[in-house]
Amino acid sequence: MREPLCGIQEYLPDQVICRRGDRVSGCWLVLGGRVEIRAGDRSVTFRGEDEIFGEQGLLHFLAGKNGSRTADVKAIGPVRLFFIDAAFQQRLTDPENTIWVLTLADVVNMKLAQATEGRSELRNSVAEQEHLLRRFSDGDALGLVKVAAAGQNPPIQNRKAVVFFSDIANFSVWSAGKDSGEVASHLHRLCSLQIDLIRKAGGQIDKLMGDGVMAYWFIDTTERERIEPAAVIRCATTIAEEIGRYVTDNQLDVGIRIGLHAGDVAFGDFGAEQRIAVTVLGATVNMAARYEQAKSAELGQVRVSPDLRDLALRAGIAPETFRGPVKASVKHGVELDVYSF
Repeated sequence: MREPLCGIQEYLPDQVICRRGDRVSGCWLVLGGRVEIRAGDRSVTFRGEDEIFGEQGLLHFLAGKNGSRTADVKAIGPVRLFFIDAAFQQRLTDPENTIWVLTLADVVNMKLAQATEGRSELRNSVAEQEHLLRRFSDGDALGLVKVAAAGQNPPIQNRKAVVFFSDIANFSVWSAGKDSGEVASHLHRLCSLQIDLIRKAGGQIDKLMGDGVMAYWFIDTTERERIEPAAVIRCATTIAEEIGRYVTDNQLDVGIRIGLHAGDVAFGDFGAEQRIAVTVLGATVNMAARYEQAKSAELGQVRVSPDLRDLALRAGIAPETFRGPVKASVKHGVELDVYSF
């Protein structure tokens, strides 16, 4: 019986078994414990009892190709290995050599199948992550969320936008004492109607605030400024009509107020280190909220700033669409000129 060039090796926790770039001299069978395969600072996979590792390098070596290790391997806890030297194959008969090479090839094929399954699972995971992110962010914001999620810090952008604020008027009073399930059902529908119509009109949802919605349309190109203001006005008109129809059909004692303003905004991730918060900020945003909150019996459901009205007229909206302007009071005693419909 020939003496095989093999033997049992034992390693301590975290002890290196081989390093990337090392010359290939054989492969290992794990008899006990686990080893970690690493590519630089990244963990690639683990091998446990009855699994072989290092066989791909050995096959390359035996085929006369580059015989260098392509990964680092270290022990995870105490490890007991059976080392099979490359020279062992030289002592095999032809039938034994064939069986040995087929065994190594079978191990490689099995690992390739595992890798394929892993890639499929990764693709599914990426798709699920994309779907989840789209539930929380839209369009331009989604791109910044992905950048921030990757650990990068995207710069704050100075942009121009139409900002939309809505509020379901009298909702708190109406919902007092109502069944929570009924309240939640109506609130979900009232918000969904707005979200769907805003997205259909090319807008981006910024956030939901109780029974209110904040959204925006960027108008920082000539083409967008030519198209979007009219799209916003038509969208707000449709929202008011659809909400009114839903309220009437369900006999709800509520209404809707919408505030619209256009101007400069800061767009970016304004969150903390462990919190992503992509949004638009600035005086334009604050003013849009104030137009929604404006108090005057003469105002309609949709309140529009003079700046946005001018843009909408240039975009083709008929002047008779708007009533006003009306002097309306907002917070801190401030009065605004407000157009409405």
